Amino acid sequence: MLHQKEKESWLMLYHTTGVSGRRMKRLLDKLGEPAEILATSTVQLMNAGVDPDLAEQINAARRNCTTLQRTQAALEWCSEDWNHLITCRDTEFPPLLSEVEDAPPLLFAQGDPAVLLSPMVAIVGSRNSSHYGRHMATQLSTGLARAGFTIASGLASGIDTIAHRAALKARKPTIAVLGSGLRQIYPASNSGLAEQISHGDVPGIVISEFPLDDPPQAFHFPQRNRIISGMSLGVCVVEATLRSGSLITARLGLEQNRNVFAVPGSVNNPGSRGCHRLLREGAMLAENAADILEQLEPLIRGQLALLQEHGSSPDNAQMMEQAVPANCAGLLKLITDDPVTQDNLLQRSGLSVAELSAQLLALELSGKICKVAGKWLLTY
Repeated sequence: MLHQKEKESWLMLYHTTGVSGRRMKRLLDKLGEPAEILATSTVQLMNAGVDPDLAEQINAARRNCTTLQRTQAALEWCSEDWNHLITCRDTEFPPLLSEVEDAPPLLFAQGDPAVLLSPMVAIVGSRNSSHYGRHMATQLSTGLARAGFTIASGLASGIDTIAHRAALKARKPTIAVLGSGLRQIYPASNSGLAEQISHGDVPGIVISEFPLDDPPQAFHFPQRNRIISGMSLGVCVVEATLRSGSLITARLGLEQNRNVFAVPGSVNNPGSRGCHRLLREGAMLAENAADILEQLEPLIRGQLALLQEHGSSPDNAQMMEQAVPANCAGLLKLITDDPVTQDNLLQRSGLSVAELSAQLLALELSGKICKVAGKWLLTY
């Protein structure tokens, strides 16, 4: 984590650039650390290609009362327990998100930053969800969470809320990404849920790239959605109309080379038409958690490798190795040094396909088993 002076420089540059993530990222990529940029003269900044007005604002940042006040307020917030400033240069920054071209330069976070290093799946959908949609969101989120994935969503009413609550009920972490500042929880009716995610007895985190007191704005939500999809291995849309923001998240996921899944529904339900369009456009069918697990399972080790590449500490990488759930003990006894097929395990264990896929993934994440030539065997 950053020292106080480093936090001050990041926050000052952030507020000086008009909270434009792309603008700040360009400055960082071209000129180095925030403290160095703030110490650069107007002429030098202009010679480096910075717009003259912005160059003058940066040079005057330490004398600008508004910038100083906003920076100080954010620093005071960061000094409180559970509150964090996570920059794109920190090892706590979500590893997959760091690979996205327009990734935010920093995140305000409340909760446990270690959760941001876990493998994630985004579950999103309609605010006006049906009983069927809520049931599917609960089943998918519960199955994926138990398999070792962290559920990411946007804290919106409807499917997002159901996904977060299902993860918490399964005693697994979840991540809420806001389209407002962390001191302006939206919708207000989910303030209690945000508190449960960030301060509850199950580790979780609430994050935002927007200033702490920013209210929700219409243009914030597409920006928010690119974070949800960018930090996840896959995006699953449960219910969506043809004009739903969830379709934006899905399309962003496709642009970011993420796996996109859609849950089919009734042809008579307008809330399913967005999902059906995604399926026609090439999204993968998701009838249960096993459908998603089958596609994402091979990507887990790739994320572990990415963590090592980005210099995450051994403790952080080890954190991703989930503890073996007690309900996996019976399955583990069926796996020996002799490779065994998944079909064989399905017959011998008596588990459903979804249950077996979830338990195999949990055991693989714990380092107890591995897959070689399509068969499972012990790693010790």
